[in-house]
Amino acid sequence: MKTSANRNPIRVLIIDDSAFIRQFLTGILKETGDFQVISAVGDPLKAMENNLYMEADVITLDLEMPHMDGLEFLRLLMRTQPKPVVMISSWTKENSEIALKALTLGAVDFVTKPTLGLREGMDKLKAEIITKIRAAAAARIPVPAAPGQNPAGEGPSPSPSPDPVQPEAYELKDTTDKMIVIGASTGGTVALTEIFKSLSPNIPGLILVQHLPAMFTTSFAASLDRAGRIRVKEATNGDRILPGHALVAPGGKDLLVKRSGAQYYVKLTPPATGSIYTPSINRTLSSVAKEAGKNAMGVILTGMGDDGAEGLKALRDREGYTIAQDEKTSVIYGMPQKAWEIGAAVKQVPLGKVAEEIHRWAGLRKKEE
Repeated sequence: MKTSANRNPIRVLIIDDSAFIRQFLTGILKETGDFQVISAVGDPLKAMENNLYMEADVITLDLEMPHMDGLEFLRLLMRTQPKPVVMISSWTKENSEIALKALTLGAVDFVTKPTLGLREGMDKLKAEIITKIRAAAAARIPVPAAPGQNPAGEGPSPSPSPDPVQPEAYELKDTTDKMIVIGASTGGTVALTEIFKSLSPNIPGLILVQHLPAMFTTSFAASLDRAGRIRVKEATNGDRILPGHALVAPGGKDLLVKRSGAQYYVKLTPPATGSIYTPSINRTLSSVAKEAGKNAMGVILTGMGDDGAEGLKALRDREGYTIAQDEKTSVIYGMPQKAWEIGAAVKQVPLGKVAEEIHRWAGLRKKEE
């Protein structure tokens, strides 16, 4: 594909201590015709010389490098000059805690380098790398602002982050069995963390379907468990869906919801043949639509692609309550946009209001002082 005369190329800065990786990434990006590699350097300090990073639309970043590691650079970058970053590192496979930390700090996505057969393995990743860098170029990266100021420093911020709720802040108005399913992809790890900081511990049971590889979901569940007052774990076959608890669909498997009498539980299955999304948000929501119907709420957050839209539509058709994250607060608006376009979502909600919307639907009300 050649660059259109009416469209500027996507400017990419490559930061990796491997000369082979720098050469490989430069080559495949030049082949596409719609990227311009502005520089390929061996460590973050070189990227900071002459302010190279400020000229980039997207940065690819390794983790383990001399002089300054990728996490330290990412932390500094996001505080001073936020840019879309795609992590490309073998550490995203060998140490999922580090990879999740990178996503929490603001990286848009990651690609796992092969540890053996580097040349052949990287060749197989060409399409994934190009797709993720192109998606990152369209991502909305929040601009840091002083407290009480908008990014331009002009007046109050229009949508400040909500304060975390206190354990006693909400109580149930009714006891009808309910459940909430939240699906997310690119940008979802940060979005879910923000939501969980504000969720009441009295919330109905939650199912979380975040597009992550199998090696990541256990660590992600543990990080969410630490983020708020909801108990969070990676789902295992047969787990019951309980109030005040959240189950994370494990990477590499699909999670279905089943009902036995008055109880809901999860069933883990292999991915559907030909599915490009694992775990599949669509399959989870479709099963919830069938088993819970109007007793369920579905939420689609930021993410690339269209997973979740059809499942959310099935839930809405069964009288479930459905919302999607709005465009302004989505890192990638693909999944919420598709859900909105096909009429799957009742309304669009900014990220800072999602927890409030969940509380309202669940029948939770603030206790009187």
